[in-house]
Order: sequence, then structure tokens, then C-alpha cells
Amino acid sequence: MEILRRKLRVSLSGRFIYLKTLFLIFICLVVSIAHAEKGLLFKSNFGTGISIKAPHNFYATGNGAWQEITGFDSETGYSWPVKAFGARFSGVQLITIDPVTSETVGNYIVNEIRKIVGPNGELVNALYQNVKIKGAVGQAGSQSPFLFVRPYTAGDVKNLYMTYWIKYPADLADKLDASVSSGNWRTQFEFKTGGYDGNDGSGDYRIITNIYKHTDGKLYWMTKGDSQANGPIPRITYWLEDNRVVPVPVGEWFKFEVYWNRSSGADGRFCAAVNEREIVKYQGSTMGEYNLPITRIMVNNAYSGGHGPVESYTTGLEIWEVIPAARIGKFCFF
Repeated sequence: MEILRRKLRVSLSGRFIYLKTLFLIFICLVVSIAHAEKGLLFKSNFGTGISIKAPHNFYATGNGAWQEITGFDSETGYSWPVKAFGARFSGVQLITIDPVTSETVGNYIVNEIRKIVGPNGELVNALYQNVKIKGAVGQAGSQSPFLFVRPYTAGDVKNLYMTYWIKYPADLADKLDASVSSGNWRTQFEFKTGGYDGNDGSGDYRIITNIYKHTDGKLYWMTKGDSQANGPIPRITYWLEDNRVVPVPVGEWFKFEVYWNRSSGADGRFCAAVNEREIVKYQGSTMGEYNLPITRIMVNNAYSGGHGPVESYTTGLEIWEVIPAARIGKFCFF
């Protein structure tokens, strides 16, 4: 009888090891297939294994710091920081209206990964951004862009597609004030060029998508290409598109996607969509005066001229070097 028990234990142990091995092989295959998707550069749900560092590298003036996102996302098989397109920083930049220290910065800005009910009703991890103190209405003294920074020496990011889920608080419209100058906007997405005089932070071209509140109380989308990339270029707006048809979702998750092709000719493109409905579809030059490369890609930015706090949740980030096959002919199709 004892011999039979031992044989049974050995048999069960062997089956457990076998099943565990099969499971690990399955996981490896899933990750390999995910990585093999044509054109996919990066994917993250801020899943188990991902964390955001405490604010560090404070500015000499004290008006800000940096927070890197690090770790291996067990849900997607990708690691932070992002290495795609030559990025040297992946995380959140903190810019504060007043000088802060490691002890006081949390009074102004908080960035953390939280568990929340996601787009499909399931619990997900999401990047939570909250700018608490930003100045009076009409003043945008603090901001917290979730961004990728890259050196100008890495060359340009000629083509890129990005999508993610984002959720704004239900009172977003109440926080924007159209009766106050510069009090009626909130930033959604932007990129900036750099490399002027060898400075990554000094550029000649920017594309930005903002949410605005009209005097009638309704929210709408505005996207423009201009020269405001922190460089010495005079203020020039090259193109601008408003969209008052596609709603600005508040208090609920929505899918945001963006694509660009950089060119100084007619084949330049910039498109963005909300819940698969285009809010901008621009064709033409997407270059600045000096043809400088993109050095800062701001996935989204807790940045507003309205009332604080400025909050959002982000999850389900995907970055592609091309428009995914499922969206070809449906998005940014001319």
C-alpha cells in the first residue's frame, strides 16, 4: 500500500510539472505572438510588475521633477522604460507653479498607478494623474505630461500610431470657464520637435489637441500645428481644425488614437479619433521652419487653464510604427 501511495505521489508530481511546463510554454507563445504583431512597437496595461518611481531629478529652480515608469508588464510582455523610437525617458514630467521639494511636491502633483474599473467593466491598472495646485483660473502654472523624451540625434519619428484608453472626471466641463481668458481649455495630446542649437527642448514645430469649452457651455475638440515648441521661433499657427461634432466623453472611458506622417509636402498627415470617430484629419506639411525632429511625445497631459484639480486615468497604451491592419481604410484614410 505504501508503495502505491509513493507511486501515486510521483505520478501526480510528474503531471503537475508537465502541466506547469505546458502553461509556461503557452505564456511564452502568447507573448511571442503579441510581439510579432506587424508594426507593434510597445504595449502596456500598467499591469502587475509596473511601478512609477518617486519624483527625482528636481529642477535647479525647484519648479518640477521627473518620475520614470519601470518594470515588466506581465499582461503584455513589454518592459518600461520604452526603448522604441530612441526614447531616453518614459514617464511623467512634473512642472509646478512654485518651487517644491520631495516633501512638498505631493501637495501640487500626484502620479500613481491605481486599480480601477476599466473600459470593459473589469478591474484594470491605470496611470492616475492629478495636478492639485495650478494657479488661478486662466493660469496654467503646473502641469504633468505623461511623455516620452528622445534626443534629436536619434533622428525623426516620421510615422507613428498610438492608441490608449483615457477617462476624465464627470465635472470636466464645470472646471473649464469660458468667461475667463485662457480658462476654457485642457490638453489631450501633443508632440514637439527639438534640436535647435543642439538643445532637445528647443524646437520649431508642435501639433497639439486640446479640449475647449465654448461660451454655450459645450465642450469641443481643437487641433493645430504651430511653432510653439519652446524654441526661438516667432509664434505662427500653420493650420487649425475644430471639431464640434464628435462628443468629448466625460465620466467614462474613451479610446483615443492618433497617427502622423511627417513631411514638408502634401503627403504629410495628422489624424486623431475618439471612439473611432475622427476629430481631425489634416493633410499637408507637418514640418517646422528648420525641419527639426520630434523630441517629445506627450501621450496626454494633465494641463489646463481651468479650475483644479486636473485629473485623468490612462490604460491600454499601444504604440505602432504603422496604422494597425484593423484600422486601415477606416482611420486617416484619404
